[in-house]
Amino acid sequence: MDRRSLEAFTAAKKAGQIRFIGFSAHSMEAATALMDQFSFDTILYPINYTTWHAGNFGWQAMEKAKNKQMGILALKSMAKGPWATGAKRTHPKCWYEPLATPEEALLGLRFTLSHPVTAAIPPGDENLFKMALGLAKRFTPLSKEEIAILKVKALAGHPIFRFPQESGKD
Repeated sequence: MDRRSLEAFTAAKKAGQIRFIGFSAHSMEAATALMDQFSFDTILYPINYTTWHAGNFGWQAMEKAKNKQMGILALKSMAKGPWATGAKRTHPKCWYEPLATPEEALLGLRFTLSHPVTAAIPPGDENLFKMALGLAKRFTPLSKEEIAILKVKALAGHPIFRFPQESGKD
């Protein structure tokens, strides 16, 4: 990140114009580099059960952010995986296939919210967003048995992110 930008953000925070300085990343490499170079207040980062278990992705950034006492805003809790080639894109605002049924979406939200996140940000698709808001009222942390079942389900899926990142992927 540009040093002048960070100086401007820091000055705005000291002047009371903003309360928090955060960043968004979709790779562990970017998240680590940013957390190592500045004391950010928050991170916006993908946390979902398939990337976590099948992609070995998400827990590293969450641990680092937690150790730095940062707020953790979770993205992609309702992501199922990449759209299959030729699949009808039922939610065109999602570049990934979402967990679109209430049962699937609740499981995804429960996984994410069972971790020390500040908030889970729903998808930008208005129907999925509304569904997530309604499902949030039904949140309960996952049990150990549910975590084991979810891990098996995740390992059978295709994560939208992996760590380490595959070459040629963004």
